[in-house]
Amino acid sequence: RRTASKGAPHHLRALMRIPICKFCAEKCESGSGLTKRAANTFCAPKSARATFFAPKSAILPSRNHPPRPPTIVEPASATARLVRGLTTVGAPRAQMAAGGKRALFLDCDDTLYHNGFKTAELLTVSIAQYCETHLGITYEKSVELYKQHGTCLKGLEAEHIPHDREHFLETVHRVHLDFGADARLREMLARLDHGSSEVRVFTASVASHALRCLEHLGIAEQLVTPERPIIDVKSVEFRSKHHREAFTIAQSLVRVAEPALCTLVDDNWTNIRAAKAAGWRTVVVGHVSRYGEPASGLEEADHVIGSIHELPTILPEFFVCEHAQQSAAALARAE
Repeated sequence: RRTASKGAPHHLRALMRIPICKFCAEKCESGSGLTKRAANTFCAPKSARATFFAPKSAILPSRNHPPRPPTIVEPASATARLVRGLTTVGAPRAQMAAGGKRALFLDCDDTLYHNGFKTAELLTVSIAQYCETHLGITYEKSVELYKQHGTCLKGLEAEHIPHDREHFLETVHRVHLDFGADARLREMLARLDHGSSEVRVFTASVASHALRCLEHLGIAEQLVTPERPIIDVKSVEFRSKHHREAFTIAQSLVRVAEPALCTLVDDNWTNIRAAKAAGWRTVVVGHVSRYGEPASGLEEADHVIGSIHELPTILPEFFVCEHAQQSAAALARAE
């Protein structure tokens, strides 16, 4: 530490004297092997992290450690959520220390918002109406195509039913959205660390629908830029998120080297299973599925949370802590 601080610029040495945040302090006290110096790296802004990362051996988990069951976040206890979250972030942090870029993929419908699956129901009706009006297919047949192929569109193509792909996608997604701005979600997204991570919206629908949802939530400019476009069904060559190929393509789009550095946050259990098969980490949103099944039984989920607002408690590595933001702002003003 003396050697590192001796050759560091003044503002970096100043960072080392900043008190560590509660998250880092609890991690040090939990016996994880991290030093105060390593803890400072998680508090410090991105510009300081590369200089002060802990040795790789300090944060790598044991190779012989048995696989852990899904981390279930109980809304009643924030402290318990924090402690459980700490036990699963060691490997990704170690890989970042070695220079790998990680990626966080956020599903849109029923993940970034939840309205009792009303939008999902409207989309189902819209697809059925389109199939009946434009293609002469019954409601039952459209549902059967979805269940067999992951999306109705994939079913139309698999069974060689003539259709206009672009017209189908843009038409069926024109549904009413009954939710509004989410200030709490906006505050959470403001803490995302875009400097060390790729954060993308990854939807099974089309980008135009996802963008409308983000605009209703008041978070479009936080998640979508020319450098960070929405990944939609067209982006993954019309693969369904029910199949691992969609996740392999999504990983290549953000240029992340290893599947283990990719994390999917989604409400759909089939999507979670496909992402896990592709080697991704997974977070399922909702303690109960759309069909009433308890999420504790979903083996492919690494974490289970009740709502998107709980994400920082289980994936703190994707966020800059509030203390670091305040410290960086204070240093900027001082300079």
